[in-house]
Amino acid sequence: MSPRFDISDPAFLADPGPSLAALRAAGPLAPIRLPLIGTVYATTTDAATRALLKDPRFVRDPRGRGPNAYWFLPRFMAPLMRNMLMTDGPEHARLRGLVSQAFARHSIEDMRSELTAMAEGLLGPLPSDTPVDIVAAYCRPLPLLAICAMLGLSEEDRVATARMTAPLSGISSVWGFVRALPGLAGVMRHFRRLIAEAREAPRPGLLSELVQARDGTDGLTDDELLAMVVTLFLAGHETTVHLAGDAILTLADHPEDRRRLAGDPSAIPTAVEEALRFMTPVMMTKMLFPTEPLEFEGVALRPGDKVVALLVAANHDPARVEAPDEFRSDRRPNPHMGFGHGPHVCLGMQLARLETAVMIETMLRTRPAWRLAVSREATRFKKSVGLRGLAELPVVLGDPAPRA
Repeated sequence: MSPRFDISDPAFLADPGPSLAALRAAGPLAPIRLPLIGTVYATTTDAATRALLKDPRFVRDPRGRGPNAYWFLPRFMAPLMRNMLMTDGPEHARLRGLVSQAFARHSIEDMRSELTAMAEGLLGPLPSDTPVDIVAAYCRPLPLLAICAMLGLSEEDRVATARMTAPLSGISSVWGFVRALPGLAGVMRHFRRLIAEAREAPRPGLLSELVQARDGTDGLTDDELLAMVVTLFLAGHETTVHLAGDAILTLADHPEDRRRLAGDPSAIPTAVEEALRFMTPVMMTKMLFPTEPLEFEGVALRPGDKVVALLVAANHDPARVEAPDEFRSDRRPNPHMGFGHGPHVCLGMQLARLETAVMIETMLRTRPAWRLAVSREATRFKKSVGLRGLAELPVVLGDPAPRA
């Protein structure tokens, strides 16, 4: 067994470098233990991580059972298991191809002005001289509103959708999941109504484009549409929340970088890429399983063994990254794996990048005097296996900048 390694330990989340170095010394594929799951093999290098995520001998659904593999879940949740995150091979390629058509037609960059208005609207009313949890007040609501806008929902539906989905984001325990089930059932009914309306009366936005997506005569079923939309809100939202919060904290730790970005907003996207690498909000992929007895990175594996790509280890691998434990806001090139790699690379990565860049630019421009309201040592990361995000981040925003 490799050195004791707890991916949710507060000390690791605050500074993963020393633990990752010790884990890497155990080999490119090392056994670790995860809560509730048990022993899992994790990649510890960039090369091993890339190789794993492109190796067709590893799959997410080893028995090809699809929704039937989740018999223990309430029946109403079965459609959610028909999402791209849980499929492999031809079925995954089919779903991703159909969804990619709609994403390709929907220009993410065209949303910049709307996202900026959302960010200004969230920051504007916040107090100047009393502490504000910037995660709850800013980082969390903006991605929800952005997804609603991207889907093309009406103002009325945006308000209802954001209200219904907010409590489901950030579930970090089994008990939290159980408590969220009634709300999830209501969300699914809500989205089925929106999908039906988009079929009857198409309007601009991703939802109508998904409804109309076709590959020859093949299209997305209502269950597949439902799974895609819910995945956008549950998976896509939480990761962007953490990326934005992590980036704000990192800039608080690096005041020179913060001043440089405030004076040159064009440099912010490069800094966001470095925040993705340095913090790695999504620290590991979903579980992968070998389809046959095989050897990978010198380790003999059998069907049933669990393997994860440890993205945070890849992003801190000194064989790939110079001074990996340093934040360099102008780092180029930066071939990080903050969004994964291979067939399952994050489909929504361009939206997450833009949302985070807009949040950082708006905060630096409109509230330039912001500062942490607690000591750096008092900041707390959320205890959620596989994610590296802040539970809260109290800041004092200071007076708004004078309007130009």
